[in-house]
Parts: sequence; C-alpha cells; structure tokens
Amino acid sequence: MLEGVAVIQCFMKPDYISHFKNGKLPRLFSASKIDASYSVYPRILHKHEDMLEIMLVRSGSGVYIVDEKRYSIQKGDIIICNCNVLHDEDPTQSKNLNTYCCTLTNVEITGFDKNCLIHKTACPIVHSNELFETMGNLMGMIYFLLASDIEQMEETCSYLAVSLVALLMQIIHKTEMEDTAKKKSTYELLGIRIKQYIDTHYDEPLTLQSISDAMHINPYYLAHVFKDTIGYSPMRYTMRRRIGEAQSLLITTRYSITQIANIVGYDNPNHFNILFTKYVGMPPNKYRNSYTKEKR
Repeated sequence: MLEGVAVIQCFMKPDYISHFKNGKLPRLFSASKIDASYSVYPRILHKHEDMLEIMLVRSGSGVYIVDEKRYSIQKGDIIICNCNVLHDEDPTQSKNLNTYCCTLTNVEITGFDKNCLIHKTACPIVHSNELFETMGNLMGMIYFLLASDIEQMEETCSYLAVSLVALLMQIIHKTEMEDTAKKKSTYELLGIRIKQYIDTHYDEPLTLQSISDAMHINPYYLAHVFKDTIGYSPMRYTMRRRIGEAQSLLITTRYSITQIANIVGYDNPNHFNILFTKYVGMPPNKYRNSYTKEKR
C-alpha cells in the first residue's frame, strides 16, 4: 500500500433469493417495549389469529409458555409465536425481564403457512448470539420511531420490520431449528392430548373427573402427566385459558361483561369478576377501559 493513499473497500454481493413468497412484504401491526416494572395489563394465555409475534429478551430471565411447553428464556433469546399458537408468560419466574415485542401481519414465507416463521414442531426459542445487538437496535428503532411525535413513520417502520423478519430467518437457518424438533415421548404426547381436549372444551363446565372420563384416564395420573408436561394443573390451565380468552374479547369486542363471562364458561358473572381481578390485577371493565385508553 502506498503511504498516504486512502483505500476504500467495496463489498458486492450476488443477487439473493427472497424469503418472501411472490415478493409480498410483511406489514407491521404494533411494537412495544416491555420493562421489568411493567405491571399494567398483563396478558394471560392468548393467541393471535392473523398475526405473527416476535419478542426479544433485552435483559433478565424468565419462563415463557408457547403452545404445550415451558421454556426458560434469558438475554438474547428470541421468542417466535406463530399465528393461532397459544402463548403465555409465567410472571412468578421473571427476574428483571425486559423485552421488545413486534407483531406483524401478511407474513408469507416460502414453505410456511401464512403468518408463520417456524414449523409447528420446531422450538419457538432461538438465540440471537452475535446478532443480539443488531436485533435490539432494529426493534428499538421501530419502537421509538412509532412512539415518537414524528408523523407518518408507519411505512418506514414497516420496512424496518421487513428487515427484522429477514434477519430472523437467517438466525433460524443458522441455528438449524430442525435439529430441535425431536420426537416427543408417549408421556409428553399424552399431556398434549389432554391440553388439546381442554383447549377445545374450556368453555364447558369442566372438572378433573369429567376430563378424565372423556380421556379414559385415571384422574390422579392425568393431573400428574398434565402438570409435568404443561406446568399447570388441569383446572388452573382451564382457568388461565378462560381468562386469557376473556381478555381478548374485552379488547376486541363490545360484548358485555356478563356475555363474555358466559362465552368463556362462567355462568356466574360475580365469580368471573373475582377470578379475573385476582389474576389480571383489575376488574374486567377497568381492564377494557384502561387497555383501550392505552392503545389510543
């Protein structure tokens, strides 16, 4: 190299093959920054029928439940929740847990169902590793631009979200998610079968005995298998499933509290109010009003 001569390096990459089916790009629906001190509007067991949810653990640790399994999460982990997949967090296991979260629609990846980033049998937790800072900066930029007073940033943030999905697809490929899709044991499959039964009949008057009768299993063995596999007792899971569904109905519909209580399986509205307040931290009507106000 000649002394005093500046050298400019230019990296040229060959044409790439897009992850996105027919060139259709995802659209950002929402972005949030959730701090450890965040105690308002806790979201219990719920799912998104037409959206993909991506979370990045900025710091801390905790336990997240996706579909039928519990996962320990820590700084750098990415949680991927396909559409129509039930997910939940266990607040009792959170230790200074801070996350970013983005929800997207119109995600069409070649080889996957719409609004899905991973196969049904794949582990929903991937590690960002050396791309943690890049992922954090990207999700942080999306959040702060939307939260700022700058007008008309939705399109810019949607394009940033496209980059987020493309980057995440690289991470998924690199970590070889298929290797984590191990065959479940008979014991685990039984727990999943029980969960699927409750998910189908949660709005009915279920008891441990009625579930056991329907599954043709001893109730004590059923409770043991379910707790080992899912992490909750069958009746506690049923209650969380009902409350989570009630939260979604309060946010997305104008049904009365009594109607919602009946829809999710509670004939007694007062009992529903007591349970909802106990596990969410506020009564249903206040939750609806506060959540609506927060989203404006």
